[in-house]
Amino acid sequence: MGPTVREPEPDQSATARPGGPGYEWPRPFQQLRTVFRGHTYRQDVLLGLAVLLLGLSPRSGTGLDLSYLTPLFVVSSTVQALALVWRRKAPFTIYCVVLASCTVQWAAGESSGSNLSLMICVYTVTRYRSVRALRAAVGAAAPSLLVFVFRVAQVQHQILAGLLFLACAVAASVALGLVATERHAQFEALAERAAHAEIEREQRARMAVLAERARFSREMHDIVGHSLAVITGLADGGVRQVEANPERGREVFGLIGETSRQALSDLRRTLGALRERPLEEDATGVAAESLAPQPGVADIEELIERTRSAGPQVSYRMSGESPELPHSLQLAMYRIVQESLTNSLKHAGPDTSVQVAVEVAGDSLLVTVADTGSRAHHVPPSSAGSPGQGLAGVRERAALAGGRAEAGPNARGGWTVTARFPLNPPEEDRELR
Repeated sequence: MGPTVREPEPDQSATARPGGPGYEWPRPFQQLRTVFRGHTYRQDVLLGLAVLLLGLSPRSGTGLDLSYLTPLFVVSSTVQALALVWRRKAPFTIYCVVLASCTVQWAAGESSGSNLSLMICVYTVTRYRSVRALRAAVGAAAPSLLVFVFRVAQVQHQILAGLLFLACAVAASVALGLVATERHAQFEALAERAAHAEIEREQRARMAVLAERARFSREMHDIVGHSLAVITGLADGGVRQVEANPERGREVFGLIGETSRQALSDLRRTLGALRERPLEEDATGVAAESLAPQPGVADIEELIERTRSAGPQVSYRMSGESPELPHSLQLAMYRIVQESLTNSLKHAGPDTSVQVAVEVAGDSLLVTVADTGSRAHHVPPSSAGSPGQGLAGVRERAALAGGRAEAGPNARGGWTVTARFPLNPPEEDRELR
């Protein structure tokens, strides 16, 4: 079997369509395109020179006979061509100048290729001016076109054909102007839509960043606030226990250390979500700790035990058949109980009694945290000053989980926080979770 001969691949540049993908213009054309692209004044100068050459070029069949180049012919043709240089700056004015020049030339029975500038001016008026200006331009051209039909020798014997030709030329110029205007409007609409989409994208990104910051702020507030409240309560009690009961004092300081380590672990887990950790950290255990699950309903008892160590008497009751709850709802319940216990420690002190209850009734779940206030010196909760950001965070957490939270004084002189969550949220809420 003979060796396989590989056929040469076809030259894509040779088969590509001019102006299409894969086609490269020759270098001189590329340089010329660079010079004129985006420079409308240069383009109009080039257009005017081209029309002037067309108007002054020898007529077919006359050879080198230049007798047609009369002063009137040369001046009118030059005015018609060079006026195109300013057609974009003053479309209607330039149109009137070109129309007058053409009319003078036609009245003398002459016609040149530079008459093309009149159709270019009709296009320009359509493109850059209003419909009212276009109507005025067409109306002003009607008498001049009649002069062309009855005075120019080439169409004197074909009046109907001449009128039809002129009507078609004007209609084509107007149509091209309208198409260009519509296309420009579409491009502007697309550019505006793209700008709006970019602004909306930036706003969504900014809102996402703000929402993420608010979420981490709530987590940090709950973790640090509760842990510091427990540590403060233990430290205050430990000072008294060191002299009265040294053994109990050592236990209190041990509890302070345990609470501090737990708070530090929670902070590491929360802050670890702000950055990407390499896989090698698994060996040290830091990455595994940062990826630990967020606290839920099962961790409420441990939370209550830590709070009891600071002094308050805390009871916990859970009633009803609790279905499997989503992680977001469990985290919200845990943080609400945590913030409520923190507020009880801060405002009622370590000698208060707190009742924590989680009840499932029908299609709703109720979380209640109520304390009895301070037994040493009773201060009505309503006069205790500003509630701070804790209760606002409780309401916000409940709302994000699809529920609502309320807080206020109770009949026993303490404070009650109640949060209610639907167990069957609407379909759109499930998708958001």
